[in-house]
Amino acid sequence: MSLAFFVVFGIFSTLIYTSVTRGLLTSETNNVRDTMSAVDSRFNVYHTPLTQDQVHHRLSPHVPRKNLGRDQEGRLFTENPEDFYRDSLSKQLTRGDLSLVLYNDQGQVLFQSGDISADFAKTDVQKKIVLVNPKHGPNYLAVTMPIRSSSTHKIIGYAKINDGLRNYHHTIEELHRNIIATVLVVLILSFVLGYFLTQPLVRRIHQINRTIDKIDEDPDSQARIPVQQATDEITDLAERFNHMLDRMQEYTNQQKEFVEDVSHELRTPVAVIEGHLKLLQRWGKDDPQVLDESIDASVNEISRMKKLIQEMLDLTRAEQIETNYTNEITQANATIEQAYNDFRMLHPDFKIDLDNTVPDNTQVQIYRNHLMQILVVLLDNAVKYSKDRKEINLSTSTENGMLSIAVQDFGVGINQQDLQRIFNRFYRVDKARSRESGGNGLGLPIAKKIVEMYKGTITAESAVGSGTVFRVNIPLVNKNKINM
Repeated sequence: MSLAFFVVFGIFSTLIYTSVTRGLLTSETNNVRDTMSAVDSRFNVYHTPLTQDQVHHRLSPHVPRKNLGRDQEGRLFTENPEDFYRDSLSKQLTRGDLSLVLYNDQGQVLFQSGDISADFAKTDVQKKIVLVNPKHGPNYLAVTMPIRSSSTHKIIGYAKINDGLRNYHHTIEELHRNIIATVLVVLILSFVLGYFLTQPLVRRIHQINRTIDKIDEDPDSQARIPVQQATDEITDLAERFNHMLDRMQEYTNQQKEFVEDVSHELRTPVAVIEGHLKLLQRWGKDDPQVLDESIDASVNEISRMKKLIQEMLDLTRAEQIETNYTNEITQANATIEQAYNDFRMLHPDFKIDLDNTVPDNTQVQIYRNHLMQILVVLLDNAVKYSKDRKEINLSTSTENGMLSIAVQDFGVGINQQDLQRIFNRFYRVDKARSRESGGNGLGLPIAKKIVEMYKGTITAESAVGSGTVFRVNIPLVNKNKINM
């Protein structure tokens, strides 16, 4: 606001300064023009070239003889200029810092008054008033005009008129002083106004600081910055800050929910194992059939707990990829073919097709075990949900600097409502079937986290009864980076 105030004041001052200087210069120009008319009307009555006597007679009839003199070249001059300015022309010359030189038709000086150079050049003769800017000294107005006889229209002499612009320069200097004084007043006023105008902003910043201090003391605090009914930048900042705090609170709640979900997932196998052990402790150990069933059930639950813990560790490690594995490089084809061969061996009853168009020696910006983990998660997921048509298509290619992986199954498919949540932790489309197959709902979230940590993308397309396609894109290694 202070800057805008200064800009407006600067424009206003410039306009005033320009208007005043232009007006003063126009006034001085008109004064010179009036003098030109007075000189011309005074001497154009003669038919012959001007002489010193004619000039003296027409220009200074009231000058006392004792004040008249002649210089070394015989030119008339007056020792007391005040005696010269007695008639109408003299009064015209007194309207400012005017000087006059009169010449005959040959350019010889007949009369000179004031501080003016008597040098004469016919090239300077014109009725155009010009503003002269000398290298040393102030500027002034000058004109050299011919004097023509009113009857014969012949040139009978010349007149040179200068206006030293004394009043003009005095007024401009006064204007400069006034502008400087005004600038100082405006500067002080802007500081005072700026202080009072910034106080509300300072108070808002203090509110933000107090809110931050409260959250530092209690991360679960619901403290928020008070939002006022305004449209300034501080209000916008406060709204954004509150939104950020809400997001942080949401993340905190998600972490709490994660811990609660893990506790719930562990509670069930622990309860199952505890129930079987108590059964065996009471009487089941004497019954071979009950003993075998309890041992088998306990082993299965322990295996599921072990897998759950491992997946939780994998998810935690995936969140640390950006710190520990950003420079890892992997040969794409070797890892893809290993995952393909492993699943063909583990599931001989499945028809697993591989369509690999990745060029040899293609390197991808990912840790090898993480790429293998992504492939395992997607292929294992396809196996679990392909009960009727046991067929899986694995296709890989490179385009636009990315390694593209697509895993397609022809299983039960996923409806659109569930498709939006399959990457959420512990989310299972069919909880009964997932528990049967040992799924904990962490495989896809782990794969998604790994892909995102390596600046890639993972998406899913599905139709109920027709199967599902997972697509993954992971950046290839920049060739320039390899050369470095």
